[in-house]
Amino acid sequence: MYYLRNVYASRSISAALLDGACLFVAFALTWVLVQPQMSGTTYAAIAIASVVGSFAALFFNNAYQPATLGNSAKTTTAILATMGLGLAAAVVIYFGVTVQRGVIASLASIAGIFFPLLFIERVAFRLMLGTKLFTSKVVVIGATDLGLQIAEFLHERRDSGIHFIGFLSDAVAEHEYGARIGEFPVLGRVHQLEKILADRRVDRIVVASKDRHEHFPEMTLVKAKLRGVWIESGVSFLERLSGHLYMRDLRMSYLIFGSDLSRGWFYPVVQRGLDLVAAGLLLTFALPVLAIVALAIKLESAGPVLYRQLRLGKDDEPFMMNKLRSMKNDAESECGAVFTSDEDARITRIGYFLRRTRLDELPQLWNVLRGEMSLVGPRAERPEFVEMLSESYPYYRLRTSVRPGITGWAQIRFGYVNNVEAYEEKLALDLYYLKYRSYLFDVVILAQTVRTVLHFRGM
Repeated sequence: MYYLRNVYASRSISAALLDGACLFVAFALTWVLVQPQMSGTTYAAIAIASVVGSFAALFFNNAYQPATLGNSAKTTTAILATMGLGLAAAVVIYFGVTVQRGVIASLASIAGIFFPLLFIERVAFRLMLGTKLFTSKVVVIGATDLGLQIAEFLHERRDSGIHFIGFLSDAVAEHEYGARIGEFPVLGRVHQLEKILADRRVDRIVVASKDRHEHFPEMTLVKAKLRGVWIESGVSFLERLSGHLYMRDLRMSYLIFGSDLSRGWFYPVVQRGLDLVAAGLLLTFALPVLAIVALAIKLESAGPVLYRQLRLGKDDEPFMMNKLRSMKNDAESECGAVFTSDEDARITRIGYFLRRTRLDELPQLWNVLRGEMSLVGPRAERPEFVEMLSESYPYYRLRTSVRPGITGWAQIRFGYVNNVEAYEEKLALDLYYLKYRSYLFDVVILAQTVRTVLHFRGM
């Protein structure tokens, strides 16, 4: 799963655990000092509501993003925004819900203890980020295209705590000490690895060379691994760093012999059961929203409220996908099937809002109930686009080995695309999801989808 495999997930997970510890201290002090007479059942309900609300608000305000954790200004903004949401919730509870005064006092006490502790914890955590516990030094063997992409990713995401030291390369023009490839240093030849490890105190070695039979320091790597140095292939490391498959040198054998691709029979059965329950509940609660949106669509433009379009589902089975109409009626009568752009003149004003919030996808819950879609999966595409994209990307049809999803890893990471070239990035994300899909991964995708909707970042 991405968040467990990702190279800097330890920062986010550690911050969340420390937040949990602060909440526990706030609960304990409130129960002992403020409300010792309150029943355990009542206080347990308060504690659960506080935990869910606190973590949801912190997640919504990007408090666990690596870029936020390493920046004091962004951290302060995230915490203050969370406090604002907490205050708004308290006002709603106070004026809109009948509760005991003791409950209100407990919530206020928990918040009064938790948020100061949270500020102190974050200051201490930022100091800890510079220690060896959260940082590591990496050397890349092979100044290849893959190696260069790894170096560029680490340079762009310096908040990961993984510091790129340099390349080891046997290329004629690149092996001398002091040489550079772009802005990245070359430390020397590959056979000098043992000396580099001793001098630089390297924590990770990433092997990105294409030819492992020539000048490949097997014994040095084995000894380094026995001493606790993390050794990994460049392809695997880049996957965990970026959250997508490396497409340039992708071979079918990599997917065939990988142990992660198969999920057996249990995962799809349980996933289908969860889809039915979740889609049924969501569709029930969404009915008032659908009624309001339907009225707005009818008031703005003539035509049907629902837009039904032929898409390809699992195993290339065609089905009619439902969406709320976000374009003018008969939008393709003149242009035919074309990619949609952000500034597409065919999109109505209410349609633009629907796309930004992804509310136009709500009718697809019916497709989920019918078994044509899942809550999470690759995006369902039109048959004519699938044919065109399969010619450019041979791996594209692998996406239909599972049910398409209302949301997915590619949708939340990349959004909509409007040209064939951009689909390579989305395909790399979809293949990553196919390789590492799990219940926890699906939960992460759904949580990030909620944040995308609330932040109006759907397009």
